[in-house]
Amino acid sequence: MIEDFPQKAFYTIGEVSRITGVRPHVLRYWEGQGKLLKPSRRRSRHRLYRLGDIQRILEIKRLRDEEKLPLAAMRRQLLPAAAGPAFPASHQAELLVLLHELREELQALRALLD
Repeated sequence: MIEDFPQKAFYTIGEVSRITGVRPHVLRYWEGQGKLLKPSRRRSRHRLYRLGDIQRILEIKRLRDEEKLPLAAMRRQLLPAAAGPAFPASHQAELLVLLHELREELQALRALLD
């Protein structure tokens, strides 16, 4: 589908809408509410989409249309780092103990300074 359109560095929102079949207001909504898109901007504030943005839009559209996912679920699937903890569950207890020890040390230092 993307191969049918001219390959260029940037595409306007209208071009992206024609390529993907997603209306411009939906693209703007996904950018604002979903934080799923972050197109570049000209000085005039017009959006400029790269080929990677178009591929991401097609994936979002697939998740919406085929898997019927709501925006929050799409965000979790497309932004996995924001969805869960950075440390594996097996290290969570160790991390909590370390944080508790650090807090105690900081409180002891504060007591020395007061």
